[in-house]
Amino acid sequence: MNIPPVSTSPPFNITRASHVRYFVKDLDASIRFYTEVLGFVVSDQDADVAYLRGIEEACHHSVVLMHTDGEPAAECVGMRVASEDDLHRAKEYLPTVGGTAEFVDRARQGLSLLTTFAPGAPPIELCSGMPIVPRYLNNFPAQKGGRVLRLDHYQCVVADVPAMFARCMELGFRPSKYTTDVDSGQILSCFLTRKSNPHDLVLGQAAGPRLHHSSYVVSDLQAMFRAADIAGNLGYGRQVEHGPGRHGPPNGIFIYFRDPDGHRIEFILPPMQFMDPEDQPNTWLSTQAVSLVPWGGGPPQRWREEMTKFAGIEPSGGTLARWTSMG
Repeated sequence: MNIPPVSTSPPFNITRASHVRYFVKDLDASIRFYTEVLGFVVSDQDADVAYLRGIEEACHHSVVLMHTDGEPAAECVGMRVASEDDLHRAKEYLPTVGGTAEFVDRARQGLSLLTTFAPGAPPIELCSGMPIVPRYLNNFPAQKGGRVLRLDHYQCVVADVPAMFARCMELGFRPSKYTTDVDSGQILSCFLTRKSNPHDLVLGQAAGPRLHHSSYVVSDLQAMFRAADIAGNLGYGRQVEHGPGRHGPPNGIFIYFRDPDGHRIEFILPPMQFMDPEDQPNTWLSTQAVSLVPWGGGPPQRWREEMTKFAGIEPSGGTLARWTSMG
């Protein structure tokens, strides 16, 4: 099928996935899980907010945990842009194509713009910079849990994947793979990138917008097993939801965890490179489940259905579960 062309001169320059903001019920319990099990480093915290990063990350945070007395949710996912000028261009451009854009005051990061790219899209916070903090990559005594390295991507579900896919192409994203319905030919999911590997933002078809998971790179299988073993020791063993297993390309070894509030975190091994413009996306039909999971059983039903809502946004426009036709 024909897919929308990638813009080589987008209206503003997104560079990579940056951070995610979660509301949590018990901040201390969440910090314990993210540090002791997954291996994040606390950059800063106060009574109601904690900022965390992976051991390879020099920017201040890739996870923000915010205490709430309400229901757990995600506030937004974040993307970096190349400069503050890009934020001003985004502020002017997005409302002209049906999106939204509003500057927000964020502690411990540079000028930030809370956006939606289109109606029904997830809230995406564009950020121009963050304070630099020491990497923990060579601080071996301080490393804990799964020794998480860095943020890689997010997966969101939306009610209209083709429309969101087309908008992201206008904004300079490239598709590294996508799945189409075997009968209608409609795109059901797509993996989109702005950096040199296959994904920054992954979209799936279901009632949305919702956040399926945020995904972090770890060094090897031992890091995955270490995180899972520590989860078992600390009473979180049933929150190891799915895996280890393998997706199709790119080098897709995975394991999924659920944090104390149910937010889903994926660990993956370092993905393959997807850099050159002539490199073509993988394409799958909705009946080719073996392309998604080439061996082993499929994910549990709760992996298909249970996702984090975005605060103040009620999902609509589709079925509860994603990829129901892939078996």
